[in-house]
Amino acid sequence: MRYGTKPTIREVADQAGVSLTTVSYVLSGRHGGTTRISQPTQDRVRTAAEKLGYVANQAARGMRRGRTDLVAVAIGDLESDRDRAVATAAARILPQHGYQAVILLGDSWRRFMLSGGADGVILASVAAGAADDATILELARRGVAHVKVTALEPSAGLSAGSEEPDVESVVATLVHRLATGAPGGIGDPGAAPPPDS
Repeated sequence: MRYGTKPTIREVADQAGVSLTTVSYVLSGRHGGTTRISQPTQDRVRTAAEKLGYVANQAARGMRRGRTDLVAVAIGDLESDRDRAVATAAARILPQHGYQAVILLGDSWRRFMLSGGADGVILASVAAGAADDATILELARRGVAHVKVTALEPSAGLSAGSEEPDVESVVATLVHRLATGAPGGIGDPGAAPPPDS
């Protein structure tokens, strides 16, 4: 490996003495099709990757798979208790479902999402406006899962006696939409959270 460069999958294959395909199967967790990859070979590949400091390129993986495993959390202000609660809940809950939260401040979420930056978005403190509504409509048209946190009715994820949404229910709603392919709707933070799943 050259100084100042990231280790490549080819270097892992050379170090382990296996093919690129074998490294790909082992590190992605996929099975080798009709070919079984022995445990000692898998161990060699993982050891070589660890020794070299190899980390898969998530952007390349996302392009191949057609998904990013990222969820954008659009917030307006880190000082806002509500925004901070939504971001914290997303960062805690999403990894349990195979997603990573990307926290975006201000209006940057629109461009990020329209460029395919994430599989879904939680809109915590997005000001109501034509540009936001148009973006949300376009995301819905594309089938992108989204939840817009708004003042809700108690049946739609509010804590009893509160005017703020239950942030865990908001995140659970997005996870449910990601799993089912249901995009969501404007001002629909989520119908009631999904049944225990």
